Amino acid sequence: MGDEHDLVKVHFELPEPDMGIGGESLWAAPVGTNLYELRNSPWHVRSVNWLDVVEAIPQNENERPEFVRVYKRSGHRTIHVYILDAGKCRKQEILDNCNRLGSTHENMDFAMYALDFAPGIKVAPTIEYLESLKAHDVADWRINECD
Repeated sequence: MGDEHDLVKVHFELPEPDMGIGGESLWAAPVGTNLYELRNSPWHVRSVNWLDVVEAIPQNENERPEFVRVYKRSGHRTIHVYILDAGKCRKQEILDNCNRLGSTHENMDFAMYALDFAPGIKVAPTIEYLESLKAHDVADWRINECD
């Protein structure tokens, strides 16, 4: 497998813009002909997760490879958490609780976080916790697909 020095950006076109974004490029390591292992959390692409292997082909020479399909699922799950204004003072507590429930997290803009769940980690307890936050207008959340 490639290391961090071999990473390339794989581009994902979004059929429906997400939060005003029409596409997203994710870091990935080449692992075969037109195959790439994703190395960062997706923020707007909802069909992939950390370490999924995707097929991607450049449309033209010297262009980023364009996503074609998921070749192999990693088993990871991604949940996006949005810390709302009422929850900003509890942000660290919320993230610490999510980590205790089995996730790691990546920060986008100090309001949106991608929670990553390794294979075998149950997401249901975190979803239950996030639903309680949502009920109190502290945070909102969404989960990525995993087939």
